[in-house]
Amino acid sequence: MSSSNNRIIQFDVLRIVAAFAVVWLHTSAQRFYTSYPSIEWDARNFYDSLVRWAVPIFVMISGALFLDPQKKLSIKTLYKKNVTRVVLIYIFWSITYGLYYWVEDKDLKRLAFEIIHGPFHFWFLKMLIGLYIAVPILRAIVVDKKVEQYFICLSLVTAFIIPMLFPVMGCISHGTKDLAEYFYEAFEIKIALGHVGYFVLGHYLVNYKLKETAKRMIYILGILSIFAVCMLTSFASSQVGKPYLLFYENTNVFTLFEAVALFIAIKDIKIAPKYHQTLISASQLSLGIYIIHPLVMYVLSDYGNIDSASLNPMYFIPLFALIVFMISYCVSFVLVRIPFIKRFMM
Repeated sequence: MSSSNNRIIQFDVLRIVAAFAVVWLHTSAQRFYTSYPSIEWDARNFYDSLVRWAVPIFVMISGALFLDPQKKLSIKTLYKKNVTRVVLIYIFWSITYGLYYWVEDKDLKRLAFEIIHGPFHFWFLKMLIGLYIAVPILRAIVVDKKVEQYFICLSLVTAFIIPMLFPVMGCISHGTKDLAEYFYEAFEIKIALGHVGYFVLGHYLVNYKLKETAKRMIYILGILSIFAVCMLTSFASSQVGKPYLLFYENTNVFTLFEAVALFIAIKDIKIAPKYHQTLISASQLSLGIYIIHPLVMYVLSDYGNIDSASLNPMYFIPLFALIVFMISYCVSFVLVRIPFIKRFMM
């Protein structure tokens, strides 16, 4: 993997791609419920299925960096630098989003609610804080390759595979489904649940080389998973009469295959040094883009009456995603040059 000033350039590429994918995902999600069923919804379902890997990629990058045993990281530094940083970002931008809503309706209760709970996409920041808190334990796990492999397998089975079987069981017998879920909850194997599997997997994929046959299989599964998510979501939604989102979850095998395929594909790309600085500069704005892109979408909608349905969604969703991404990039580019705000953007 290419490096420049102690940075892994492939990670910078992944951050840029993932930031754009998040914007794409949220533009696809506009009118997702209200447009069902229609050709417009079919387009949104397809475009959304293309980028379910966005957040898992961010998590895998963080895991690869934070779980590197060769990098010293004390618990004091972890909390003082990393956890505190994310908490401050959460507070600052939750207040900013809350004030935007308050200007519109002057509702103090809503303002307080928004500040406490944060905007919808800040679930990622809350989840990231939880992962950071677990870093000292996870770093001990990845020291031993076999233990790390066991942890990944445990996460694969308990977090990705078993929960996806419950709806299938429900189609056969609700009693069987309820019993299976009861025992699943009773075992309380929570250490390997959620996004922690991606976190550890990011470290594993960077430090241990996969065989070429394994890579090819993952690439095939990654591509097939995009179509599987799209078709299964469409089919399941038609059965229940409304959008059914099980196959959109980050913790399902389809999203896993998509994320891993993209991660190892970009990890293996050789990047010429002449592009390093440009990629680093763009990558440093990825968090800012993630933070403010919904605000950009709100402003475009509230004051410009523009959203992903302004023109034919079949082609305007990708174009609108690009527009929102570029505006968010430019706004972030300006904001990081303001010393006070920069600390809440990078």
